[in-house]
Amino acid sequence: MAIDRQESPYRRGNRYELLPIPMVVEHCIPVDAGAVQLVVESRRLTNEILDHTYHGATETGELAFDDFGATLHVCGTVDGLEHLRFDCFENEPHYHYIEQADGANTVVRIDELAVGDPIDFSLACVEHHLPDMLRNCGVAGLADEVAGQLDKVSAAVDVVRELMTKARHPVG
Repeated sequence: MAIDRQESPYRRGNRYELLPIPMVVEHCIPVDAGAVQLVVESRRLTNEILDHTYHGATETGELAFDDFGATLHVCGTVDGLEHLRFDCFENEPHYHYIEQADGANTVVRIDELAVGDPIDFSLACVEHHLPDMLRNCGVAGLADEVAGQLDKVSAAVDVVRELMTKARHPVG
């Protein structure tokens, strides 16, 4: 008997049939990395922001969202679209596989007990697994481009690390 991956308790995160909350451009600093642009943002997530973005369409129930931290958006340089996001939040760090073509995203919790600092984990993913992660988002062409430009990605990671360290604290 085959198990539907989305229904399995061991699935790779939770899939949502909507795109994540857009970045706040005024809080973002882009860093060129060849075929991708790595965009660092100091970000806060609250129930009010969720309700405003999704017009009450999400059910947060009794959950109180009030989290913050450094976020890394991975965007295609040519298409300008976000394909991966790493929210290195203080309380609930996680990342998103963003499927722009389907208008969906899968949110995966970062287990900081197992992998350590969420920023270090996120940058290691970008530096060592970015092409595979982009393929998982349905952008194989971009993944192939990035695979041929890993030196540009690695060079950008040092700059991004410093920016993310500064962005750990919430904006006003």
